[in-house]
Amino acid sequence: MTDAVKAYDNWMSDDDVTEFLSWETHRSLEESERVIGRWVRAYEFGTMDWCITLRQKREPIGSITAVQDFPEDGYCELGYCIAKEHWGKGYMTEALGAVTGFIFRNTDYKWVQARCDSENYGSRRCLEKCSYRLAADLDLSCGKRGGEVRTYHMMRIDRRDIAGR
Repeated sequence: MTDAVKAYDNWMSDDDVTEFLSWETHRSLEESERVIGRWVRAYEFGTMDWCITLRQKREPIGSITAVQDFPEDGYCELGYCIAKEHWGKGYMTEALGAVTGFIFRNTDYKWVQARCDSENYGSRRCLEKCSYRLAADLDLSCGKRGGEVRTYHMMRIDRRDIAGR
């Protein structure tokens, strides 16, 4: 909870960061505090949510989470975001690679997937750098954009893809 102010300031309140996300930009610190409070409470029950911090500053700059978890089917889907000032610096690639490795080391999942809007070129490139590959293109209604149909790239990495790393 002590990270709420910085999380709000660094990414949760930024329309550019949330443009392609499934959730709306937070309009108040209280909204971010409520969301973070839910994450903290859910963490006790085994959810996979992480705060991305800069080692030097110990300041939160983003988050990554298993937004959908299907252990019975052998996979989960990740969602992630990072403060705009840190785009293109490799931090998300490092975090996504570390979380993917963690999931394969600590679960029985056969694969991990993530979806990105077809216009979110940076997100797709990050996934490709972490050895995710295109599994499908999906046209889905985007509730955040009034039901507009958007094309999403479903990217996936299988356990065997990282064996031996």
